[in-house]
Amino acid sequence: MNISSLFKKKIFREILTYSIGSFGSKVLSFLLFPFYTYFLSQNDLGEYDLLITLVTLFVPLVSLQISDATYRWLIGEEYVTESDKQKVIANAIFILVIGAVIFSACFVVYTFFKSFNYQIYFLLLIFLNSLLPLLQSILRGLGKTKYFAANGVITTFLVVIFNVIFVYYLKLNIKGVFLAYIIAYTISCAMIVYHFKLFQYLKIRYWNFNLVKSMVGYCLPLIPNLMSWWVISSASKFIILHYEGIEANGLYAVATRFSSLLLVVNSVLLLPLQDSVLKEKKDTVFYKMLNKFIVFEIILVFGLALFSPLMTKILVAEEYFITWQYIPFLYLGVGFNAIAGFLGLKYQKKKTTLKITSTSFVGAIVSIVFSFILVQSMGLQGISISFMLGFLSVLLLRYIDITKRPLNNACFYLILAAPIACYLSVLLMNNVVHVL
Repeated sequence: MNISSLFKKKIFREILTYSIGSFGSKVLSFLLFPFYTYFLSQNDLGEYDLLITLVTLFVPLVSLQISDATYRWLIGEEYVTESDKQKVIANAIFILVIGAVIFSACFVVYTFFKSFNYQIYFLLLIFLNSLLPLLQSILRGLGKTKYFAANGVITTFLVVIFNVIFVYYLKLNIKGVFLAYIIAYTISCAMIVYHFKLFQYLKIRYWNFNLVKSMVGYCLPLIPNLMSWWVISSASKFIILHYEGIEANGLYAVATRFSSLLLVVNSVLLLPLQDSVLKEKKDTVFYKMLNKFIVFEIILVFGLALFSPLMTKILVAEEYFITWQYIPFLYLGVGFNAIAGFLGLKYQKKKTTLKITSTSFVGAIVSIVFSFILVQSMGLQGISISFMLGFLSVLLLRYIDITKRPLNNACFYLILAAPIACYLSVLLMNNVVHVL
């Protein structure tokens, strides 16, 4: 397959379709957070962010990350008939339901011994954040990309509307935010289930132990990977809470929401690239796409980083302006994570997902160690640098393992130079901001 043709035709069409479905819902975390800064206190923002952090921690445990296996099996060559696809979907739903029931029972027992704020919201958010990705993976696996896009647009619209109602008009504060997402996600899931009549798959005769075993076997190595990703991205918030306090966590939460802008772009790019890599048989295409993606990502990171002071000045309340100096390192960390994710597609294709876990585990250790060290001398800036170093470690390990000869590749040196360039850029911008 010609690389130019791949990008100009197939990839472009798929990026356009996925961008419609993904852009709106992903960009909400960027656009709504400035909205929250005007209606929620720093303490409320810190509390909200910690609860969402816990949700992201437990979702992989509850869902067993079955959405990844579902997509992989639906596009595979083994399950091609309609009956086969029905079995894959049915068993994926069974696995999710069983995981949700077990977790709910354990959580209820836990709350008998220790208080937990927003218990019902917490459980509902975990279940819906497990169910919606599974249903969306089913749409992607069945080739229903237009339905995927339409569902994303509707979800975005509903989240915005309910946030305005509950937070702005009804003044429900944090509860309003939780309610907005819960109701919007429930409606979105219900639409997919109703339109594709997924309830008809919930029959015992579809249960297949061997299929469940193989799908869970594929997913299990991905769970520690996501836990490691959580450590790099979110565990530092509890370190901030310990050393800097809840208000500092609110400041850091604002900074991370700006880096979510890059997550939006990457999510739009990686979904169609995942489709292409998993279906493409030639390795040469993968490496050409990898080099192009690295250059694109680094340029995009520094382009966004240069505008971080201006963006924070315009989009958030004045007391949050200081967060601009943490954003460039967070952008770079997200960029490294995207490149590492692209490299991880190679492991997914070979179904060697254990390597994804092992590299992510090393990155998590690096991030936590540097967080404890740097937060005491550099405060929140140390946390943002640790975030970047964690994903850089994952990227380098995968790059060296997959390419075998990294020293012969200019992209390898570009990756190594990026953190130094980022640090110098922050110093320069800091001087300019002080002068202005």
